[in-house]
Amino acid sequence: MAQPPTATEALEGFASLIASYEHRVGHACRAVASQLPALLKDLPLSATVLDNACGTGAATEELVKILPSARIYAVDVVPAMVESMKAVVAGKRALQESVMKVELMNGQALSFDKDFFDISIANFGIFFFPEPSLGAKEIYRTLKPGGYAILTVWKEFGFKPVLWEVQDRVKPVNPLAELPLMEPWCDGTLLHKTLQEGGFSAIEMKQVTVGMWGSSRNDFVTVLLENFGAMVARNWTNKEKAKLPAVTATVLEEHEDRFCIKSGDRIGVPMTAWVAVCRK
Repeated sequence: MAQPPTATEALEGFASLIASYEHRVGHACRAVASQLPALLKDLPLSATVLDNACGTGAATEELVKILPSARIYAVDVVPAMVESMKAVVAGKRALQESVMKVELMNGQALSFDKDFFDISIANFGIFFFPEPSLGAKEIYRTLKPGGYAILTVWKEFGFKPVLWEVQDRVKPVNPLAELPLMEPWCDGTLLHKTLQEGGFSAIEMKQVTVGMWGSSRNDFVTVLLENFGAMVARNWTNKEKAKLPAVTATVLEEHEDRFCIKSGDRIGVPMTAWVAVCRK
């Protein structure tokens, strides 16, 4: 049986897909990020913020809308993500005024001083850490007393039932395709435990549901295929993978009402995230 990818392998794969990241899943992560500032209370207008595992900067962009005077430090361990974030900042004046630094940095060994940040955000990043509890300890160490940490992981992937229907038609005897790096986090228990190991005791678990969208049915088939490819890469033959586009399009055509949600011309699936709001 093929072994699940390690955190390092997942990060390498993530970096290789940056060009399609926003289309594939980034827009859903961004939608979750847009709801995070409202979960935080009594924030200083000039808050010092860490965007940890910043990716393409969705959390930073959403926070700046609420706290335009915030001072934000963005870090990521993937060089391509850091360069992507720098490009985003360079193209937006509001970010240039708020983002102090964008740096290549390991979230398990932050270079910042103790008690430095008012807010620390890790939007869909903690499960990429090889040792998540070390990352949680660093978040706790660098957070000011009374400061907020807010971390997100996926709870429910709305596209999985579509893939399972596709799989039933292409490779029915194979175990159901899963996301082995993320599945352990889906019930929220591991996230809560990791944060406790990091030093947090005041932890509130919330849920946020957003959409993973395509601009049309055909575009949503592309979104699905961008996600399915990674999920079947290790266990499917090239011949089986070659059937994915046609079978996915057929399943969506036949079962759109069963699996999908709609908004205007857009078609998609719901995605639910755990949001852990912690206070030091």
